[in-house]
This record gives sequence, structure tokens and C-alpha cells, in this order.
Amino acid sequence: MLLRLIAASLLFAGIFSPPALAMDSKEIYQLNEKRVFQVRVLNRETGKKSSIGSGFIVGDGSQVATNYHVISQVVTEPELFYISFTSKDGQEGELKLLGLDVAHDLALLGADEPIGEAITMSPLPPRGAPIFAMGNPLDLGLTIAVGTNGGILNQTDDSRILFSGNLNPGMSGGPTFNDKGKAIGINVATARNAISFIVPSRFLNDLIEQSNAAPINDETDLKIEVARQVLAYESSYIEQLLAADWPSLDLRQVKLPGIISPTVRCWDNSAKLSAIARYKRYQIRCANKNHVYLDGDNKFVGNLVYEYFWLESEDLNALQFYNLYENLNKDQIESKLDRDVVSNFNCRTWFIEVSSQELKSNLCRREYVEYEGMSDVLFTAALTGHSNQGFFITLIMTGVDYESTLPLIQRFLEQIEWKP
Repeated sequence: MLLRLIAASLLFAGIFSPPALAMDSKEIYQLNEKRVFQVRVLNRETGKKSSIGSGFIVGDGSQVATNYHVISQVVTEPELFYISFTSKDGQEGELKLLGLDVAHDLALLGADEPIGEAITMSPLPPRGAPIFAMGNPLDLGLTIAVGTNGGILNQTDDSRILFSGNLNPGMSGGPTFNDKGKAIGINVATARNAISFIVPSRFLNDLIEQSNAAPINDETDLKIEVARQVLAYESSYIEQLLAADWPSLDLRQVKLPGIISPTVRCWDNSAKLSAIARYKRYQIRCANKNHVYLDGDNKFVGNLVYEYFWLESEDLNALQFYNLYENLNKDQIESKLDRDVVSNFNCRTWFIEVSSQELKSNLCRREYVEYEGMSDVLFTAALTGHSNQGFFITLIMTGVDYESTLPLIQRFLEQIEWKP
């Protein structure tokens, strides 16, 4: 009885508080409707919207969080565009850029004075818990989408939460809440069919802290800053790959690097051949998923793709097999980037010996015109000296520091082993 009286007294005194009750979507919406905005990129000449997204009040009450891709036009063409916000009740104002986290698709914006109460951040709730995404879909007004927490995706370098709910264009940059009304992440992308993705709030907390210490100002060259961040992220990613143990996979007579990172998935990519085909071909394609948004027209970097191709025939003569092998071994980076974005490829060719076999290798590089130090790298190596067998490897990396890729290429070659 005495213990009960003590506990009741402590509770009454406020020393112990009962757990907060779970809120439904209506309550979460009402709690936050004045703290979630539409974020707009406006043309300086016409004053009209060029793109829209969502954002929400954080930090000291004058700061607004959103996605980098929502405001990227201001980074690429600051002389043409500026950022503003508008609230559900008609509040409007211009925002300036305070900080960027390009790798995690985040931006921190600031108003000249406080514009409301900041939203409180919280860690991710348990997998399967209900979560609630707010934003402005398709310029139709503020709404809320209900879904469940699918957990952190390790195939995206732990930087995405799987959300089983619908995020529509215009909701990017809005907050995602737990059932206590606290933000556990930032809406970022959708794959449709109620499969969407959220950036965990811890990355936003880091960005707020960094921006408070060293905010972006009018003297900052934004493209240099974007390139610096992308290169730092990609170099760190490559270092993690090199530090990991690589499992192997088998393709006919060759043992090869397999899934070299949790961010990578490998698939059989062999083409279906007709019944009268006089040769056999086998193909495995491995690729990562933690791509980094660069700028407009949906340009992404951070791709890591490696592909293995085996060809064999007992029916073709040496000349027929060589012509087939040569036609199939024509690889390039699949992109439609203009010449004002990237330079032409500069390539060099040489012969190397790998596991007692001779391969003809090509190493190609192209550079990003406006992002100093960033390159796309294409490496291929093809088996030579066989009249009825062919093998080649293709390795592609985009938006990387060229020099940092060379140890990775070297390790791929060192791990190739021909089986007797």
C-alpha cells in the first residue's frame, strides 16, 4: 500500500508521466497543419512556379527542411530561380538556402524570422508500426497518407526507410510522423503501388547541426559544394567496399566477385536464345541502389554496376565465333547526358594477365563539366586467345573520383580465378 501511495504521489507531482497516447491521422494532421508548407521554386522573371514540393518547420522555428531535389534548380541556376513557401492558411515568404546534404537528398532553408513552432524529431518506431506522411501532392493542397514502417533498407546504405503508403509528386520534403506526432523522417521518393521511401530523421538532425555551425552564404559556390559532397560520399562508399570481404560466384569456368556490399543485388541477365541458336550465352548483372540525385532532368550519380558475360559454342568456326564475340562485347554507360554536362570518353587499351589468361582491357573516363572532380568510369576486360569461348567483365561507376576507382578495379581483377 505504501509503494502505491508513493507511486501515485510521484505521478501527481509530474516526476513520472504516463506514456503518450497514440494519435490517429486526424489528430496528427490537426497538430501539424500549420507547420507543414508547400515549398516552391519560382522563376525570378515571371514569378510563377517552376517546381513544388513540401517542407516543415525545424530547428529554431525559422528553419524549413525539405529535399535537395525539390530546390535543386536554385543550385544549378540561382540567377533564374528563388525559393518561397506558402502555408495552408495563406502565410507566404521567401526562403534562403542554409545547408545541403546531397547524398541523402536533404536541404535546410531559412526565413528571416521565426514562422512557427518547430516539429520535434524522433527515432524510427518498430518495424510494422503505423507512420503518417504529410505533404502537398500534385499541388492539390495539404494531405496526410497513412502507412506502416517497413524498416531501414540496407540495400540503400541505411539511408532509406521503406514506407508502405502512397507518396505522390509534391509530397517530397514533407515530414513522416510516428503515432505520437513526432517526425521520424522526410518523404523522398516513391516506387508506386504503395511502396515509398523516407529519409531517417537522424540525417536531418546532422544537417541542422552542421548548418548552424557553418551555413551556406552568398559567397558559396553551390556546384563546388555539391561536387565536394558527392565525391566525399562516393569515396567513402568505395573505401567500405574495399574493406569488406567479398564472396565469390561461379560462372561456367570462372570464379568471380559476388555480392560485394549489402547495397548490391545480383541477377541472372542471360538472354533467351532460339532453339536453333548455335551458341550458349550466360550473363549476371550486379548493381547497387543507393543512387544520389544530382540535378534537374532526373540526373543521378553513384551507380555501381558490374556485369559478367560468358559465351561458348561447339558449332561455330573460329571466324564466326570471333565475329559474334566482338559484336556482343560493345559496352557503354547507358545515359543520355548532353555534352554540356559531361565530356567525351577518354579511353586507353592494354593487355593484362589474369589467373593465367590474357584479357584485353579498356579503361574509359568522362568528366562532369560543371562539377569539378566528378567522373564516370567504364572498365571492360575481355578474354582473348580462345576459338570457342569468350568472357568479359564490365564495371561502371558514376559521379566518382577517378583515382579512387582504380584500387576497386584492381581488386576485381585479382579476385577472378579460372577453374581447371
